[in-house]
Parts: sequence; structure tokens; C-alpha cells
Amino acid sequence: MSGLPSPSKKKKRLLAPREEIAWFPVIDTAACNGCGDCEGFCKPGVFALGEPEGVKRARMTVANPWNCIVLCTRCEPVCPSGAITLPRPEDFERFVEYVD
Repeated sequence: MSGLPSPSKKKKRLLAPREEIAWFPVIDTAACNGCGDCEGFCKPGVFALGEPEGVKRARMTVANPWNCIVLCTRCEPVCPSGAITLPRPEDFERFVEYVD
């Protein structure tokens, strides 16, 4: 053990404007059951309930994608239907610097 805090314990500083970093979830609407667990869990407010489609129950949407915290993956395991996917974190490490 090195004694250094892991990157996940350090604060992140973005190295590019947030609007230039395409890190946000995608919802598979065919798998989404509209339960709202993601909306209740996500403090930055990325998710919202969409409009119902005819007789079908409304599905969740990514209403505020730029509110998503770069490299956060906490919402994926919260989704009971597995409808949430995020980009590969290793493709976005170059946008983040870890600071104390």
C-alpha cells in the first residue's frame, strides 16, 4: 500500500470546459421501466421522467446531460432494469486532473 489517497478519494478538476466533454448516461428506452430510481438517486439532477407514449408508461430521460459529473458511474448499478449505460471511463481520464 502506497499511503497515497486513491484518485476516487481526491477531488477532480476538469481540464476542458464541461460543455466539451461528452460524458453522460444513455438510457435504453426499451429496457427502462420508468421506476425513477435514477432520478431519486442522482443529486446533480441528470434524469427526469419523460412523457408517456400512448398507453405505455413513461420512461426516464437524460434531461440534463451536462449536469453529469465526469467519470461518475454511480447511477448504472442503481437501475434495476440495466437501462443506463455510460461511456468508457478510460476514454475520459484525459479530461480530469486529481487534486487534494
